[in-house]
Amino acid sequence: MARTPKPWFRTERGVWCVHFHGTMHQLGAHPEGFPAPRQVKGKWNPPPPIMQAFHTLLSQPPKASATLPTSLSAAGLVVPDVFELYLEWCLKNRSPRTYEWSRNHIQNFLDSLADKRLPVAALKPFHVQQWVDSKDTWGPNHTRGAITAVQRAFTWAEKLGHLTKSPIAHIEKPAPKRREQVLTTAEFQNLLGQVKDETFRDVLEFCWETGARVQEVRLIEAYHFKADRSRIEIPPNQAKGKKRWRVVYLTDRAEEIVRRLVPLYPEGSIFRNVDGNSWDAQNFNCRFFRLHKKLGVKYALTAIRHSFCQRLLEAGVDHTTVAALMGHSNAVMVSSTYSHMDQAKDFLKAELTRASRDGKG
Repeated sequence: MARTPKPWFRTERGVWCVHFHGTMHQLGAHPEGFPAPRQVKGKWNPPPPIMQAFHTLLSQPPKASATLPTSLSAAGLVVPDVFELYLEWCLKNRSPRTYEWSRNHIQNFLDSLADKRLPVAALKPFHVQQWVDSKDTWGPNHTRGAITAVQRAFTWAEKLGHLTKSPIAHIEKPAPKRREQVLTTAEFQNLLGQVKDETFRDVLEFCWETGARVQEVRLIEAYHFKADRSRIEIPPNQAKGKKRWRVVYLTDRAEEIVRRLVPLYPEGSIFRNVDGNSWDAQNFNCRFFRLHKKLGVKYALTAIRHSFCQRLLEAGVDHTTVAALMGHSNAVMVSSTYSHMDQAKDFLKAELTRASRDGKG
């Protein structure tokens, strides 16, 4: 039995959408007077007016040309058909975050196509290359991820036997670039001084104080906060890796922020933007792009997490403890990825001087 499509909120455009018969349909902007769009256990909460528009769409007879083929190898297959079925599979078999990541990249690619019903047989690697080349603000890691998301849908179709061969299997992707950016306390304070709204300042300060991941900031709800233990506790089914509890330990400043937000948002994410909506990863990126014009430097929340790690290491905290505070199962990731001691020239010089002095008795 075919799976009934479900409406979802496209945060970057502020509209409700649904994938139906190989096409993305807009159901309208979020109506006023209803709770902000949010996800509960991976499912969106469309308000009644949006559901009415959704059922109206479902009641319309599909056009013959838009009917989804029972087999992806059927003649006349178009690119959106592959993406729709792949995303339906992701929704069932992958985490909400993976589904959202895939959907956002795929929709961005579809938006770039001049022919919205491009036949699969006509899809070529240059379509994908032209798409990523048009994104002047994308770095190598973002570009690599975008290409991977689009390729993955056709690789999935090929593996399941729906397609003989993926038409975009061979595209050269930029090599992944290690994130080397860390902020000093002075640089972070300068960044914070350029942010006028409290909503984004809360996010920045919380990440600076706790080293929380981007997805964790977006996920945290009131029930995750354990006031008696002054920490955030995220259960395994919501945490990265799905195996262990993620405990985010709070400094006094981080706890002050959380205690202020929890009463304001007893349900849904406690970190929200100025419109009262849950943050989207792209929202953060847009904010940093705007700050880039003022600061001359493009930052990211990931850099603040790296900075948290670096500060603790320079303060003499051992790798195992730092790893635990950052949510890693061991210290390997801290040593290989998050440590930026090669950039801490003054610290290394001071440590060398101290060790030399102590060695002389």
